[in-house]
Amino acid sequence: MDKCSFQLKRSYLALLFQLGVFCVLMTVLYQLLPLALWCGFLLLGGWVYLMFYRKTPQITGLDYLDGKEWTLSASGCQSRAQISHIIDHQAYVVVYFQHVRTKPIIVWCDQMPFRQWKSFKILAKMI
Repeated sequence: MDKCSFQLKRSYLALLFQLGVFCVLMTVLYQLLPLALWCGFLLLGGWVYLMFYRKTPQITGLDYLDGKEWTLSASGCQSRAQISHIIDHQAYVVVYFQHVRTKPIIVWCDQMPFRQWKSFKILAKMI
């Protein structure tokens, strides 16, 4: 495998983070609201997750081309994008693109092997 080609898998750490935030929010709402209204918010939160967050396209690969030029692979289609900047938050990296229609992506540390993760972070610092 090429050093500048990164294959991404599904992140369980991101799912755990979202579930943790949802549990904290539901615990606070449980203390503040009556049980019937709390159950309504619980169902609303589950519906929002199923309708919006699960349908986001999964990025399956990132390939470094040249300079700030990258190729993004998502569910069978590939597109080229130029990175405007990258923010490293230790557990995940946020990649912003110059084109307005391309949404930023978050790459979590459990989406690739540890060696690839380290080389990805080094490459991100160089950009």
